[in-house]
Amino acid sequence: MSAKRIRALGAVLLVAALFSLHQGWGSPPVLAQAFGPGPSFPGVQPLPEVEREVGRLTNETRRQHGLPPLAADPNLIEASRQHSVDMLTRRFFSHRNPEGRSFMERLPPAYGSRISRSGENIWTGSGYYPFNPQNLARMMMNTWMSSPGHRQNILTPGFTHVGVGVAVSGREVRATQLFIEMR
Repeated sequence: MSAKRIRALGAVLLVAALFSLHQGWGSPPVLAQAFGPGPSFPGVQPLPEVEREVGRLTNETRRQHGLPPLAADPNLIEASRQHSVDMLTRRFFSHRNPEGRSFMERLPPAYGSRISRSGENIWTGSGYYPFNPQNLARMMMNTWMSSPGHRQNILTPGFTHVGVGVAVSGREVRATQLFIEMR
């Protein structure tokens, strides 16, 4: 295994551990398991600090509206991150990938029977300096909260779990936020 792949795997495991320890974030469900980092794409990098900050801001916003926090789910984080990387790598911006697969089709099969409701927010930005996690995360959240459909996903009372994936290539940024309600 290459050193780059080992570092990426370590980063994924660190993110999963930090999410489960972060104040206000619950433990991931028993069926959740951290996936490997997936394929590596030159020039495309995940932004775990931005992912954590979006998760924190999402729960802060939910608390301000009297809603319970969402538990970070490693499988949703990985699916979100992979979709953000895919959008950058293949230069598209859509809830469906070029093959027409929705995020429900990109999740591990075990989730299908356990999800009663789901939602997805995506975000794109060009020309942004991606290395200020707080500002970039706040910009994403402000955009989503200004859009009725995205706002509804963030403030849906029944959602229980979330995964945030953010990736950058140069100054192009893509973000995906997945929400589910577990049965």
